[in-house]
Amino acid sequence: MSTARGQGSLSLLSFISNSIREGALDACIPVVVCNREPGESAQTDLFFEYCREQGLPVEWESSRRFRQSFCGQDWRTSFDQRLARRIDRYKVDVILLAGYMLIVSEFLCKRYPLLNLHPALPNGPKGTWPEVMDELAQTGATETGAMIHVVTPELDRGPVVSYFSFPLLGEPYASLRAAGDMERLAREIREREMQREYPLILTTLQALASGKVRIINRIPHDDTGRPIEHGIDLSAEVDRLIIAPDSD
Repeated sequence: MSTARGQGSLSLLSFISNSIREGALDACIPVVVCNREPGESAQTDLFFEYCREQGLPVEWESSRRFRQSFCGQDWRTSFDQRLARRIDRYKVDVILLAGYMLIVSEFLCKRYPLLNLHPALPNGPKGTWPEVMDELAQTGATETGAMIHVVTPELDRGPVVSYFSFPLLGEPYASLRAAGDMERLAREIREREMQREYPLILTTLQALASGKVRIINRIPHDDTGRPIEHGIDLSAEVDRLIIAPDSD
């Protein structure tokens, strides 16, 4: 489910679709959901075009148009109820949010297992990625990572499905801290974190597809049926799959 406002949403969809096609992920994409409509933005139209080329069903509903015409107090819940009527046409086990720019309602959180990637460790900084990276740089954090969590009405604090971590010690972190260059430090942390995002998404989806992890009543469980209290640590698996930045 995506707003598809930037290249990142299309890149992630392409990564997951390619992983399925190449046999790295035993899953399918029954539907792609977007809260923009054709013609609303050029980037979103590229997203829709990719879905058509790949034969992926798309359900769209413009949240902007809906909000402009809505008469009442709680437009988000009403909008999500309309989305749910579209989603319910398909067999969906989990929904991955990929650049979805709306705060989802409690209604949608309770109706489906919604998964979101947040660029911080469990109980780490909340907020957008620039806010997270700035806080990590300013507070002298010695470790960071990212997590995939079940979406709840509490922002960035749903039950953790999986995570990775890496240290912020040694170089280049020490030199940047010593120079007081917090802006470059934040950029460096973000670059290292982003290298690991797609591997985390892939290994988490693999765990869900294989039954190693199951979402029951919005709580992650292992393959024995026991709740996973703090998420599974996929750091080793992620490190083996790191996609290095282009050398060009």
